[in-house]
Amino acid sequence: MKNKTNQFNLICIILVAATAISWFLYFKQAVEKDTVNVHLFPKTIGPWTSEEMPITKDEFAILETNNAFVRKYTNALTKSQIYLFIIYSQTNRKVAHPPEICYTGSGMTIVEDVHDPIPVKYKNLTIQANRLHLVKKDFTHISYYWFKVADQFTSNYWKQQMLIAIYTLLGKHPSSALVRVSSDVKGNDMDATIKEIKSFSNLIAKDLFSYLP
Repeated sequence: MKNKTNQFNLICIILVAATAISWFLYFKQAVEKDTVNVHLFPKTIGPWTSEEMPITKDEFAILETNNAFVRKYTNALTKSQIYLFIIYSQTNRKVAHPPEICYTGSGMTIVEDVHDPIPVKYKNLTIQANRLHLVKKDFTHISYYWFKVADQFTSNYWKQQMLIAIYTLLGKHPSSALVRVSSDVKGNDMDATIKEIKSFSNLIAKDLFSYLP
């Protein structure tokens, strides 16, 4: 009985110590500033050229960082348009949150929310992504999003938070990002829109590692 009590006490001490170290590393990291500027992300990608979309001061305040952008990329050949939203932080685990909240807050209805992986040529990776089918009156929109923690992709918000916690506990100070690629549906051709979003995501895959380390 005494040995069991000692083992229980030892486990409790280890758990308390691990928690204390995790919180210490988390708060130490939180006061540091980003050294990576996400705005350096390429503005021209293959045939796609971009223009910046405005983000208000209030929106930046909600995001808790200025290390974010929304761009509209236009294909010089097809004239198609794709919106790329990236928010990134080396220090703040709260910046990347599920975009469903923003979409529904803007008055859009989520018709479909499914997991839809995107295979990419870079390193033969598969981006684990979520696909949203959104409508607002006669407006239809398709949006893919995923989270990046260090060199890992996940479509699950809670897995993202867990990965950050694990890396932080190990003292590795992981970065976190939310990547969202979306487009309006033209002529009710959702399949063509999905195909184009996946093609664009394939083009930016390498840059996600280079500019969001």
